[in-house]
Amino acid sequence: MTKYSEDADAPAEHGPVAEPVPASTAVEGGEPACLLHLVCPDCGRLATARDARSCARCGSPLPDAGP
Repeated sequence: MTKYSEDADAPAEHGPVAEPVPASTAVEGGEPACLLHLVCPDCGRLATARDARSCARCGSPLPDAGP
């Protein structure tokens, strides 16, 4: 028998449950979820300009951002 076996059937205590944020109050903007299109495939540098087409370090073209 383990030290905590008597508490095995006790309900778990958790903090308060957060209410979901309504869609109408969602904040727009910020960074996109994926910045992969800004990573140079040759040297790995992350482009600092969102509209960069080539790597500032090595000059290689950056991947297409897609739709």
